[in-house]
Amino acid sequence: MTQATLHAVPGHEVPPGAEGSVLETTDAVALRVARWPASTTATTRGTVLLFHGYTEFIEKYYEVIQELRARGFAVATFDWRGQGLSTRLLSNPCKGHVEDYAHFLADADRVYAEVVLPDMPRPHLLLAHSMGGHLGLRFLQEFPDRFTHAVLSAPMLGWDRIPAPLLRALATAHVAAGKGGAYTWLRGDPDPDSPVNDVTTDAARFARNQAFLNAVPELRLGGPTWRWLQQAATSITRILRRDRLARVKTPVLVASAEHDTIVSSARHQLLPARSPAFTVLPVAGAKHEILQETDAIRARFWDGFDRFVG
Repeated sequence: MTQATLHAVPGHEVPPGAEGSVLETTDAVALRVARWPASTTATTRGTVLLFHGYTEFIEKYYEVIQELRARGFAVATFDWRGQGLSTRLLSNPCKGHVEDYAHFLADADRVYAEVVLPDMPRPHLLLAHSMGGHLGLRFLQEFPDRFTHAVLSAPMLGWDRIPAPLLRALATAHVAAGKGGAYTWLRGDPDPDSPVNDVTTDAARFARNQAFLNAVPELRLGGPTWRWLQQAATSITRILRRDRLARVKTPVLVASAEHDTIVSSARHQLLPARSPAFTVLPVAGAKHEILQETDAIRARFWDGFDRFVG
């Protein structure tokens, strides 16, 4: 693997010990990958594989990575295809696009097999947010024996405003009409001059993440395409089937944000009702990005995380 650049902005440096690399997939997509050893090898507790959400990127998680390392964990993470500094998939790089959600799973499997499995310390744990939480759940269904624990932050299991089956029907109609690569309704390129914060109550952490986007504009991602939405809605229906949830053997903690306006928090309650593998942790006061929230809200998450992983 070739070396990859990890970026810094004033006050938010690359955590020490970073190894950045580029992993080529079988379909010629370049995934930007990074990993860190635990802060001290004498107390290494294992490795956390970190899955980001839609629009996110490695630099946004430096604080989380440092907190995991301080707990004795090594960390590995990567940019999904189509976002961050991995290969963008359309001529307009701002469009969030994927042909098949199975491609995301294949990428995650490749990262696990080539970056985590060979030499990163066991046990292996999963931490995943939003779209990453959705994909993490699919990963647990496909590979039930890889992780000892999994923590999903605000996983994307549906939306409150429009049910997934209706969105899937709308998206399928647009894909059939040849508009799979077009933005969905009311979505477009990001506006760097007017960022909208509907994901966290912490203005300082939101500004920090905007600073990375301003310093490295190639990290920006706009709205999703109809194909992305079709695949997301189809995947949601798939993973919530009882027979699929029964395949999850790893204990899973689902952190659910009280004031989430991006994904449906109510849908998180379906998981423990359908499988004993799941426990829901309500995070009072949180908007969607629990790990980018205020210190007090994040403390509630980390307390739940620490008790869960023992």
